[in-house]
Amino acid sequence: MNDNYQNIRELFHLDAPCPLPEEDIEQIRKQFGAIPKALEDYYRLCGGCAEMNATQDFLVTPDGRYGNYHLNLFSYPDYCVFYAENQCVAEWAIKKSDLNQENPPVYETYDDGRTWHQICDSVSDFLISEAYMQSALSKEYSSEEFYQMTPEQFQILSEKFPCAGIYETMQFLQPYQDTVLMISKFKENFSLLYSSDSEEHFEEIDGIISEILGFESDEEE
Repeated sequence: MNDNYQNIRELFHLDAPCPLPEEDIEQIRKQFGAIPKALEDYYRLCGGCAEMNATQDFLVTPDGRYGNYHLNLFSYPDYCVFYAENQCVAEWAIKKSDLNQENPPVYETYDDGRTWHQICDSVSDFLISEAYMQSALSKEYSSEEFYQMTPEQFQILSEKFPCAGIYETMQFLQPYQDTVLMISKFKENFSLLYSSDSEEHFEEIDGIISEILGFESDEEE
């Protein structure tokens, strides 16, 4: 099994495997022709966790258990879709010619398969990044909105907390196992959302972020 998924399993409190049913995995294998090991490991370790696979974007399954996105909704001659954005604005897939690779690149389409571009170097990196995003959006204690940051504030924050991963324009920081900071970058604009399963950890991080972003001084004024 793939040790790459240990951190995200801990993030979602999965002490034991939470798999898709075996019949689902075999149906996917039959439809794709093959399943890369990194994707099959994910199905067997994390595929049954709804919070990890259906908070914002959706794992595509034969029965459409997540967002009603059934495997048979996506049919392209050269790509196999395994994940979809919650309004199907984007779809993520593996090239059919790469299916026998252990951990192949991931490709994205925004126009129903007319054009594709590589979005991530590996399936595991893509799924880990998705899990961190889903986690940031699903935890009990949350900032509940994105806060704007300057590049200087982003630099201070990124030096203060360990980086858990970078995906396209997103970066994830993880000060505690139960706490995630999600930072989105567009040009020189940064947006921050953070959340935690622990009220104590959330309040601690909230205080640090408030100081960095100047919220306290704003309130004093």
